Amino acid sequence: MMRIALLLIASAAALSACGLKGELERPVPMWGNPPNEGALDPRTIRAKEEQEAADKAREKAERDAQRAADAAAAEKAVTPPPAAPAPAPTTP
Repeated sequence: MMRIALLLIASAAALSACGLKGELERPVPMWGNPPNEGALDPRTIRAKEEQEAADKAREKAERDAQRAADAAAAEKAVTPPPAAPAPAPTTP
């Protein structure tokens, strides 16, 4: 009876350690291309995330370019014109 109890406890402990932890992803098909399952399809989710990342990168590049153009315009506006040469002194 003691052996059976130890065997059950050991098997329960061994089986509880099996399996994957965390969120599971559907594996890539071995052949073919299965139909898209809609909004919850991992391929759709991944494509949406990649599109959002690309949009953010494009917006950041546009903001940086605009800031650089604004800084160049501000520098050009602040730079004073070159000084005019002083007139030659006249002797009476």
